[in-house]
Amino acid sequence: MLRQDFTVNSLLRVTTKNEIIKFDLGRDKDEYKENLEQYSSSINSPSFKIENVKITKINSKSVFYTDLPEEHYCIKKISSDMKRLYKIRTINRDDISEQVLRILETSSDYGIIRVDIKSFYESISYESILGKLKADKLLASKSLGFLNDLLALKSQGLPRGLSVSPILSEIFMRNIDFKIREIPGVYYYSRYVDDIFIFTSKEYSLVEEKLTSLLREYNLKTNNKTFVHNIPRVCISSKFEVSFDYLGYKYIVTSNMYDKKRVVSVVLSDDKVRKIKTRIVHSLIDRAMTKNSTTYHKDLLEKRLDVLSGNYPISSSKGRTGELKGGIFYSNRLVNKSGVFEEFNDFLRRSLYSKKNNFFGRAMRNIPSSEKLNLRNVCFKNGFVNKKYISLTDKEMSTIKRCWENKNHKKKV
Repeated sequence: MLRQDFTVNSLLRVTTKNEIIKFDLGRDKDEYKENLEQYSSSINSPSFKIENVKITKINSKSVFYTDLPEEHYCIKKISSDMKRLYKIRTINRDDISEQVLRILETSSDYGIIRVDIKSFYESISYESILGKLKADKLLASKSLGFLNDLLALKSQGLPRGLSVSPILSEIFMRNIDFKIREIPGVYYYSRYVDDIFIFTSKEYSLVEEKLTSLLREYNLKTNNKTFVHNIPRVCISSKFEVSFDYLGYKYIVTSNMYDKKRVVSVVLSDDKVRKIKTRIVHSLIDRAMTKNSTTYHKDLLEKRLDVLSGNYPISSSKGRTGELKGGIFYSNRLVNKSGVFEEFNDFLRRSLYSKKNNFFGRAMRNIPSSEKLNLRNVCFKNGFVNKKYISLTDKEMSTIKRCWENKNHKKKV
């Protein structure tokens, strides 16, 4: 039987580098345990309740969080227990993307259905899913009591931002996933959170109709990003090109063949291109608007552009072996047309020498010409092709990311 208590050791098992830094747990395991002891005692106190969850707005959606370590650990430990009790698998988006590409490369005809579920977390009844957990009798009554505390939040659906919500959404979607796979004509189905992808062997419009009807039964709606298309079998007489975005990539499916495979170009999705360009702009503005700038500010801008154009370590969860890597190559490894990275090079240079008489153009004039000359050497394509790697600490990465998370840079560029 899975132990679901809130002991020091059980809290230590769910601790990552993020908690060690955020809650200043110390320098070694003994110090971690010493600090976790007080959180364990607090959670196990008969009077403990989760009642200090706060709310903020991000992109017009309500996001919930707690700054109290004991509440954070309580919620995270329950999430970990539910994940094991319900055997929730962590889905690797790279695996899904590669599977999609391999099927796209086949020469046969198929239908594609790609939909986003609108307001995913907000559409799932928290009270209803909590009722299911109670009926299943897998989760300890103490943990169910803590989850019951969250009803006081009166959130619309699952409380976005809390670690329990992704797990609860997967429990909710399990039966729906099964039913979608059973729709006649569906021969490949994947879902990454709220993003659904289907290959069909029958007329795609019939499958789409059944899918929409099924989602509606569970009070789920699709948004305006829905993409449906029929891809014909490759033949000499037909010429076509179809493109769509999915999980950070843009797939461009053609009627051409190479080495017995359909030619499919993979580039960055429009959203990802926009995100990288926005971070370039924010990095430049942060440097340009720094009063009494020093060598530190100059170096910080160079590091930010190095991170955007290179690859770097990612903090891994406790127990994971090997170093996780992210960046221009490791986060986009399926890209087989590298021209977009040259586009970033051009964008950076045009931004540095912008002659526009607006906020951004005037700000760029504050960056010395000598610095601009050096920044012209930043090469996104080189970072992708040669897997340029930058070794950084978590603290350094936190400083680098700070201006990208700042919502105040909304001036017209």
